[in-house]
Amino acid sequence: MSFRFIHCSDIHLLDLTGVRPWRFFNKRLTGGVNLALKRRRMHSDALFDQIIEHARARKADRLIVTGDLTNLALEAEFELVKRRLGEAGVAVTVIPGNHDAYTKGSVRSRRFETYLSGFMEGERASGADYPFVQRFPGVGLVGLSTAVATLPLFATGTLGDAQLGRLAKILDALKREGRARIVLIHHPVMPGVSKARHDLLDLAGFGAVIERHGAELILHGHEHKHIEGVLPGPEGPALVHGVGSGTCLSLKPGREGAFTYFEVAPGTIEKQHYVWRGASFERAE
Repeated sequence: MSFRFIHCSDIHLLDLTGVRPWRFFNKRLTGGVNLALKRRRMHSDALFDQIIEHARARKADRLIVTGDLTNLALEAEFELVKRRLGEAGVAVTVIPGNHDAYTKGSVRSRRFETYLSGFMEGERASGADYPFVQRFPGVGLVGLSTAVATLPLFATGTLGDAQLGRLAKILDALKREGRARIVLIHHPVMPGVSKARHDLLDLAGFGAVIERHGAELILHGHEHKHIEGVLPGPEGPALVHGVGSGTCLSLKPGREGAFTYFEVAPGTIEKQHYVWRGASFERAE
């Protein structure tokens, strides 16, 4: 049987209930301005409701969200995300994005992991949050974190040597088990894809791990646009799929709100991409 799931990303659920003004006296000042001028008008939680309905209607095994579940990594936002995911009526797997680690305080307190650990259950190395591994018949999900606090106007990410080393061992183990390996990461993994100051800083290191150890499918978000490509692997290319923001109201080609439905089994990957058409999501390919 195939493992059936919906992939979305960058849903940016917003809740500022009870947030005091002093919480914006840091990087959130620029994020708050962006919310007021652009992001709040361009995103709607109602689109995420439709994605959940698609997952239910298809009886998907899982809904996967590759980061940026919040805007400003505030407690009220994480409480909203936890509640919405818990009420989804479908199993959910999440990883963090840069907006989920928006400030040093949110990282130090492990806010993402504290609120959303129930959606990242799986095997992991002792003392390490990432990578975590979720095993299903014929398939393994590998959840990574590139989420680090950065300076204002920067949205870079990094994995670090330790996480890359653990990733290599996990990919080898899943290969020996005969499972299709699906790697979940927030930042794009192909050169030249990210905007300036948005890139994965150890992109070359990640590519080297995939080239030596392989993967069948790599899923990401971050750039709010549809991205397709491959990374070289030892026995053939690893497919790369980047999805646009799941809650974006834009109708600009490639920038629309989007999600993708996958059916994956060892040796087989099938997908259907859906984009926002102004009233509902429609199949794009």
